[in-house]
Amino acid sequence: MSEEANASTESAEATAAAATEGADANVTDAAATADAAAEQEAAEGKDAEKAGDAEAGEEAFSLAAPEGAEAFQADFDAFAGDMDAWLKANPNATAREALTEAAMRQARVAGDAQKQMLEQRNAQLDAWAGDLRKDAEFGGEKYDANVATAVKGLEAVGSPELRKMLDETGLGSHPDVVRAFWKVGQMVADTAVVTGQTGTSTRRSFADALYGNGNGKD
Repeated sequence: MSEEANASTESAEATAAAATEGADANVTDAAATADAAAEQEAAEGKDAEKAGDAEAGEEAFSLAAPEGAEAFQADFDAFAGDMDAWLKANPNATAREALTEAAMRQARVAGDAQKQMLEQRNAQLDAWAGDLRKDAEFGGEKYDANVATAVKGLEAVGSPELRKMLDETGLGSHPDVVRAFWKVGQMVADTAVVTGQTGTSTRRSFADALYGNGNGKD
């Protein structure tokens, strides 16, 4: 083989070796890039997992009903849930701001409860008055006269403390209470125990006749 042929062969071999080395380098670089991408993805996944664990680990705001008030635990849970949502929405709130928000929420809850109780009380008083008006023995055309007799019965045997209790509880309009004082009034109608007031009342309910100033129903 001539020297030129040998030189040509050596040149071809060198070129092939260089190409092989370049291909190996490209493969190595590609593998390194893939490994780096995988490591970065794994790191991001761990960071996300840690963030999720930290968020899940945050203890929600809760309130336990005190001893003796366990029946109202649902109300405590509802209030705590509302405050928990507010605290998460206002993470930078100061203690004073949180206390102010809690106080305002409690005031609204108390106001709504009081309004509801008043509405229920008035509805009950109206229902009792309706029952008395429809009562075959007490109501109908005899209603006003019978109310006046019941008031006389209370005046005969009742005390200021009793009137106050009937006023505060609304029991002054309860049909059984009205009938009880009505029977007493019938028994004392013609005796000196009666106050001497004459005539009959045309008030709408026994509570109105009993208290005179409308306090039987707020």
